[in-house]
Amino acid sequence: MPSGVYIRTEKLRLERRRIALEKGYGNWMKGKKHSVETKTKMSTIRKNKPCKGKPNCIDCDKKLSTYGAIYCKVHANAGGKNSAWKGGVTPANTLMRVKFRKTMQKLIFERDDYTCQLCGIKGVDLQVDHIQSWAEYVELRFSMDNCRTLCVDCHYLITFGKPKPKNVVWGHNLKKRRIQT
Repeated sequence: MPSGVYIRTEKLRLERRRIALEKGYGNWMKGKKHSVETKTKMSTIRKNKPCKGKPNCIDCDKKLSTYGAIYCKVHANAGGKNSAWKGGVTPANTLMRVKFRKTMQKLIFERDDYTCQLCGIKGVDLQVDHIQSWAEYVELRFSMDNCRTLCVDCHYLITFGKPKPKNVVWGHNLKKRRIQT
């Protein structure tokens, strides 16, 4: 066939299919079945392989008996096997931010009735703003009196002193949260 851009017509598709079938490509296992003996052997081999992630892993025992994986999903990409691994050290600031998000964020949103405290808009992406800076006032990080609910645009304005450009995606809440009104 000549090189270039092809218009994929039904005729061309059928011709390619015919060639693939003649050469034996495609569903080569279609219609073939394993014997009961082969199925039993494969099942036994899979079930007897322990998880290489951790010995005596409860999760692995369940997954191995069901799926027969060498690594269960819990341990397949754990620790040093993960490409983002940095030696098991998570920065204290990151841990504090996660703790804040899990414990305080929802309480502050509920207190402020899911409404931006500057513009009064409801039903948009909201963020928690620290009135006194997170970095400078460590002792006020978890104080409800130091926090308020702001929409993304108002939070950007307060933080940088200028309106948020239309093409900028900004915020601490990377997962978008839409609040229905």
